[in-house]
Amino acid sequence: MGVTRVRTPVSAEEQSTARERSAPSVGTAEPISLTPGELLLIVVLGLIWGSAFAVIRLGLLAGASPIAFGVARFAGATAVMAPIALLRRTPLPDRRTLLWSALLGGMLLIGTYAALLYVGEEVISAGLASVLVGSSPIWSTLFGLGLLPMDRMGRRGSFGLLLGFAGLAVLFLPDLLRGAPGATWAALAVLSAAILAALGATLLRRIVQTPPNAWSLTSEFAGATAFLGVLSLLLPGQARLPANANVLLSLLFLIALPSIAGYTIYYRLVQRVGPSRANLVTYVNPLAGIAIGILLLGESPSWSELAGFLLIVLGLFVVQREAARPAAPRPQVERRSNGT
Repeated sequence: MGVTRVRTPVSAEEQSTARERSAPSVGTAEPISLTPGELLLIVVLGLIWGSAFAVIRLGLLAGASPIAFGVARFAGATAVMAPIALLRRTPLPDRRTLLWSALLGGMLLIGTYAALLYVGEEVISAGLASVLVGSSPIWSTLFGLGLLPMDRMGRRGSFGLLLGFAGLAVLFLPDLLRGAPGATWAALAVLSAAILAALGATLLRRIVQTPPNAWSLTSEFAGATAFLGVLSLLLPGQARLPANANVLLSLLFLIALPSIAGYTIYYRLVQRVGPSRANLVTYVNPLAGIAIGILLLGESPSWSELAGFLLIVLGLFVVQREAARPAAPRPQVERRSNGT
């Protein structure tokens, strides 16, 4: 047995498919040009997804345990999304796509992300959580460099990543200086949620060759429900879900808006303007999370949260500008395959 080298052209279809799974990713060569209606959709989506952080914390403060809260949310989202897919006559993906959507999307991109985010939000503010999760495109860029052959990074992009990491350091600095290990570990849990979500999204882009639709999203919600359900049984104290008004209203909100309406709007944006421009919502989410945390929970953002947010946003802007620059022609890539 030997190793042969096969030079294969990268088709436009392969490039398009790779971009379709880039929810947290930044950067394609698409120019940033939006109509007022498209810009409004991005702002609305940012408000919907940004509001989730404050609403999650509201439910947790009302007595829900993090894992049980996640189980109830995604079970409800599965129960709503499946009939939507049926009524819209959405084409059913192949079994491989559904399986990987449940495993990578459900367990990693949604399930593990939700578990770590909810655990962290028991301690830290919704605003800080939204800023930490806002770093997800930075991690998507790094994972893309290693896992996606189409992704490249130049000096400007590297500088943007450094700015993003500086923003993360600023976010952790106050708790480290005052010796608050509980808050530091909670913030690390939320940051880990962002990192794992970015990894899950990048792996889906690499493995799944079809764009996501209502059925694949249903599979992801179902996978997350099963994963979190098992986790709630294994971990003590994680099956608590009191039926008070704040918990119930939080669940209804999270199912109807961030889960169902949010993803529906996002996929519509991707179809209309492409993933690069749709992902401008990345800039809106943390700002909405901070603002709604102030309005709903009376939070007061610290100087470190604001400074960290600005550095992360600036870093993302630099990375996106670098990715939008025309790349040198790469008509062929080298693949390796085992010969017999």
